[in-house]
Amino acid sequence: MSLLRRKRDEQQPEPAPAPSSIPIRDAAPRQRVCVAGKVVRMTARPTSGQPALAVSVSDDTGTVTAVWTGRREIGGVTLGRRLAISGVPVKRGDHLEFTNPDYTLLPR
Repeated sequence: MSLLRRKRDEQQPEPAPAPSSIPIRDAAPRQRVCVAGKVVRMTARPTSGQPALAVSVSDDTGTVTAVWTGRREIGGVTLGRRLAISGVPVKRGDHLEFTNPDYTLLPR
């Protein structure tokens, strides 16, 4: 019985380390960055006839928006959840917006 437990424990992958992130206020447009914060707003909005999920992530220094095209929801991404976003943002009006960024769900 202990042999089975040991094999099961050996097969579990190690958790991925949280990516190093910078404060949102330090994120610059058109440069690859990683920012982290809490999900404060989620909106499903169509873009060019396709579904799109827009998620606003905020930390103590600012807010960015991540838009995933072709999606109405992402499992695990909910209001109040901590999230790290990595990608190249662009300036949209007065804020930064990521399109289809990589993301990591962070521990609560």
